[in-house]
Amino acid sequence: MFSYLLAAVRFLGFLVWLFSGFFLTGLVFPLVGWPRKRRIIRLWSRLLLSVLGVRLVVKAAPSAESLHGVMVSNHSSWVDIFAANAVQAVRFISKSEIRDWPVLGVLVTLAGTLYVERGNRSRISQTNSEIRDAVEAGDLVGFYPEGTTTDGTYLLQFKSNLFQPAVDYGMMVYPVAVMYRQDGLPTKLASYAGDTTFGQSFFSLLRVRGLEVHIEYGAPIDARQFEHRAQLAQAAQAAIEQMT
Repeated sequence: MFSYLLAAVRFLGFLVWLFSGFFLTGLVFPLVGWPRKRRIIRLWSRLLLSVLGVRLVVKAAPSAESLHGVMVSNHSSWVDIFAANAVQAVRFISKSEIRDWPVLGVLVTLAGTLYVERGNRSRISQTNSEIRDAVEAGDLVGFYPEGTTTDGTYLLQFKSNLFQPAVDYGMMVYPVAVMYRQDGLPTKLASYAGDTTFGQSFFSLLRVRGLEVHIEYGAPIDARQFEHRAQLAQAAQAAIEQMT
């Protein structure tokens, strides 16, 4: 009974969080620059973790707004994005289909998401230029090189395509490991993989107690040390494997 009451309270909190997102992105964001937007996104993401009852634990945390370049991470949950944003706002690269999602598509677009069209080679150059422009503007651009989610117990081989701008323009690459624990032990409760639907994952999290998301930042990798993107992808994967 208590778990259902807890879920109801959290769901109401989520609705408040969701509508605050529309207010911020629709009315506030058009009036402020990216530095202020980044601070708002960080606080808004922390609010979601609080609403869900997820405790954020950060190791080797950067000072706020100190990173600009490319962030790469393992990926097991939709919560990963908000956990990363709760430390420092990240402009994530996402598949173009998300832009057309009802409600959430509008939110993530206004929050600065960069889109990549899978299988459209003519768009690759434009996407790379958008990544370069974002980094030159002081942003941290993030993506998940596994290309999909797992249950969090293993890493898939990193795809190297989106590492190309880092090599071309000599960017810094920040490897980040994200792990979930419940009562101090590793858990798959937050995973959003396989046949699990978003709804199943979401309503399951509403009832969970004692959940923590652990984020660890590895040593930055200078992309200028690598001639090929595959080598850079391998180095980033090795760094994250050491932390997970």
